[in-house]
Amino acid sequence: MFPVPLTPGCLSRERDLQVTSPGDGEIRIPDIAVVSSSRVLVTECTNTVRLLDSQGGKLVSKLPLSSRPYRVCLLRDGRAVVTLPNQKRIQFIRVEGDTLSLDGTIDANGEVYGLAGHNNHIILSFRDPVKLEKITMTGGVTHQLNNHTAGRELFKWPYFITSSHDGNIFIADSGTHTISQLDQNLQVVQTFTSPMLKSPAGIVTVSNTQLLVVGRNSNNILMLDTTTGSMTSLLGQTEGIQDPLALGWCPVSRKLYVVLGRYNTTINVYSSK
Repeated sequence: MFPVPLTPGCLSRERDLQVTSPGDGEIRIPDIAVVSSSRVLVTECTNTVRLLDSQGGKLVSKLPLSSRPYRVCLLRDGRAVVTLPNQKRIQFIRVEGDTLSLDGTIDANGEVYGLAGHNNHIILSFRDPVKLEKITMTGGVTHQLNNHTAGRELFKWPYFITSSHDGNIFIADSGTHTISQLDQNLQVVQTFTSPMLKSPAGIVTVSNTQLLVVGRNSNNILMLDTTTGSMTSLLGQTEGIQDPLALGWCPVSRKLYVVLGRYNTTINVYSSK
């Protein structure tokens, strides 16, 4: 069965997800990953990851880390992994029911920011110098792409990554205002742009041909059709999108979670009709 496509007007605002408990104050949330229809995992600026009840935001589990986490993604084996750019490493996290625990680290070849699971590998993005790497679960580099080997500047800030079930990799680069599609060998297949998309950030896969993309400076959420290259605005400032940063999509509940870039206490939630 193919996923039902998302179209303009299909998303409606639900009750916001309350991230903090009374007395916590506002926090900054760099990223979110959907664990299940009832659980989401968020990274936050106090060197912590939180597992939340996605129905109301109640704290289920909290795990302190050795450094401030940035991006988070889920792996095929049920674990999560986050980037720790200040320590130049990635941290694996075991998610067992409602319990989070540390599950080892891998040293990265630089200041690592973005990541995505890709089959039995992980795609990483770095800055200074800007590059992409595809690594094994033990840290071995199988493929690499940087601006020097490409012969031209491909990326500036490629900090959000996602992959589709058919093996394609997508890079949102807020510095070049582009979405790039790469194959499994990290070769650029095509690049997408739109006047409606400014500073793309969070990006998630809905199907093999549909992606949701954050326009951080354009204050919108766009649907990218990779077969045509067209982008359609699904949400904007009228629907509460202001300084969006990251996305989480649940294919079961068909709910979209939008993390805002400023210090906040909530996450916007939208459901598909």
